[in-house]
Amino acid sequence: MSGEGMNNPGKSFLTSAIRCFFALPLLIVSQLAMSQTFTVMTEDFAPFGYVENGELNGLSVDIVREVFAIVGHPDDIEMLPWARAYKETKRKSNRILFSMSRTPEREPLFKWVGPLVEDRITFYRHKDSDINIQSLEDAREANAILVTRGFPETEFLQNQDFNNLYITNSPIQAFSMLVMGRGDLAPIGEFAYKPLMQKSSIDAESLQNTGVELFNIQLYIAFSKDTPEEEITRWQAALDQVKASGKYGEIIRRYSDLGY
Repeated sequence: MSGEGMNNPGKSFLTSAIRCFFALPLLIVSQLAMSQTFTVMTEDFAPFGYVENGELNGLSVDIVREVFAIVGHPDDIEMLPWARAYKETKRKSNRILFSMSRTPEREPLFKWVGPLVEDRITFYRHKDSDINIQSLEDAREANAILVTRGFPETEFLQNQDFNNLYITNSPIQAFSMLVMGRGDLAPIGEFAYKPLMQKSSIDAESLQNTGVELFNIQLYIAFSKDTPEEEITRWQAALDQVKASGKYGEIIRRYSDLGY
């Protein structure tokens, strides 16, 4: 051990001061990284996110709030139209949007934490319809499949070269047309089906699930592309912790018990 510091206390003090001077910016950067906040957005699409009695609730909302508690992020979620929130997350920094399906087209546009939840996308038909499909290939024979612009199931069917798609502006429009007999089939996630029927005042009993599956969809938290990898890792670890703690299962069961 050197005695240089003991013999020259002034130099020792100066050395310590220099070390502190250079360490301070690193400490500040570290604290900023740990306290980074985002503009967090979701859409009105039950059961994943919806307003009830003036309060924001939902399957995905509840899970994200558990993640907030771990990463120390403010519980501040904005509900915005999907197109606007998507555009902001794609073009601006410090944005989060959930719940977003992680498709090949979207993969390079964002950074991802998840999955938050999985849903099974199937075809529905009017209960009095003559159409009877047993497979995805059978659906090619339908006169019109009602799909929603920009939705993953629409992209999926387009990529499968279906030429009988009728594009609508919203799932409510698609299923309203299905009830009126203006289409043969419409796809939707099984979690989302009942809330959509309730919101649109459509009699859920008038429609039937064909059981024909398009795919299982995984919904994620999407971050702005320039989000630091350290932040993505921190949020992913927090979500993994929520799942391991059992709280994730409690949330899923709660919404399943509500009929979703």
